[in-house]
Amino acid sequence: MTVRLLHRRGQSHYGTAAENFRPACPFVALPLWTLTGPRSATHIQAMNPDSYDRFRETLGPALDFDCAGHLLAGGRSDYQSWEVWQTAAFGRLYRLDGRSMASEADSFLCHEPLVHIAGLAHPEPRRALVLGGGDGATAAELLKYPTLEEVVLAELDPAVLRLARDFLPMLHDGALDDPRLQIVLGDAAAYVQRWQPADGHFDLIVFDLTDPDTTAAPLFTADFFRACRRLLSPQGALSLHLGSPLWQREQIDSLLERLREVFPLVTPLFPAIPLYGGLWSMAVASDTLDPTTQPATTLAARIEALLGNLRLVDVSQYHALLACPPWLESLEGI
Repeated sequence: MTVRLLHRRGQSHYGTAAENFRPACPFVALPLWTLTGPRSATHIQAMNPDSYDRFRETLGPALDFDCAGHLLAGGRSDYQSWEVWQTAAFGRLYRLDGRSMASEADSFLCHEPLVHIAGLAHPEPRRALVLGGGDGATAAELLKYPTLEEVVLAELDPAVLRLARDFLPMLHDGALDDPRLQIVLGDAAAYVQRWQPADGHFDLIVFDLTDPDTTAAPLFTADFFRACRRLLSPQGALSLHLGSPLWQREQIDSLLERLREVFPLVTPLFPAIPLYGGLWSMAVASDTLDPTTQPATTLAARIEALLGNLRLVDVSQYHALLACPPWLESLEGI
């Protein structure tokens, strides 16, 4: 694999991954984005306007934004292209096939809702399955539950695990080395299809995949949701991204319709994720688990006893994330 490292605008060199898995540009750390607090500000860097490069992030038809930063490394695995950037707005982030996946500045705004709306509603989650998620951020949130005995992470591309270890330790926060984590390299769909009841059911299944319009499309069908349902325990739930209510309404409608073909309870939620362009949507799907029925006192006790201080999800935010704005009530089945 060849890695391209950017020294300054317009100049680059090539080398092996082993030689060059380190930043090529010196940075002076400054807390430019105070939203995320001092924990992430360690890696958010000052940028000289004369030296930065830019990438373009597409949000929807005829809509993009430019992000200023330095390309630290990039290459192509057997499955996709990848890049790691140091940016002024988001700190360190990575991209797959030209789409931003996660950043240090707002990872918690994405992964806390993805995991904890379902996780806090479950009385005692013990086993979880992550489809994709090789950066380890979803696993890190799941492993905050002391009741979790095992998290299986099914990741297709070893390069994602490598870039997370080498460039993005703030995303997985050591979760990739947690003894409760079992990493299964290979096709997540194949893992689900070959599963047998003797392998043990899962209390939580989290989709942390690339978008439904990518090569991951077969994992967003009603048939695949039905296959995942087999793996769930009686009180189990599936959690996944739907997309942007602003730019991807048809995709959201379609995914909600497919989920409701399979699960009697499908609950949308609406976090705000700056890296994805603002308002976002996810869903929790289950036969029996309804996040909207969780009493505030129960949630407060569980958050304090199980998780300690989260950065986004508390009792008020839990219920706020589940509140559908009136202008979105036309979404499929809401």
